[in-house]
Amino acid sequence: MKIRIYETDFDGNPVECTGEFFSGATALAIVEAMKLNPFTADLEPQVFMRRTLDRIGQTDFELSDLPEKAAVVFLQRLTALNYAEYVLEPDDVVRAPADPGHSANDGIASQKSKIPR
Repeated sequence: MKIRIYETDFDGNPVECTGEFFSGATALAIVEAMKLNPFTADLEPQVFMRRTLDRIGQTDFELSDLPEKAAVVFLQRLTALNYAEYVLEPDDVVRAPADPGHSANDGIASQKSKIPR
């Protein structure tokens, strides 16, 4: 899993196309990576997530007592508020199997298609 956490402007608004990328096998691993700086490295994940949410005006947003569940909800909240975005890696993309009776490039509508051509 990979996520980009945006930097903020002077008013605290997220600035797209900026920020750091964090990767981890789980949401909690990403949170652990996010707190690796001299000011937050010693914080428990719950404390780090709570402080981060408080700083962006989410003081009433509840987090689970279980760190793994709290990390999932925390990252979802950051993305919902546009402070972050998930980044798909090639292994994350699942492609649907192709219809053997139809090629997208043949110019002919599939028998299942209801769009006349």
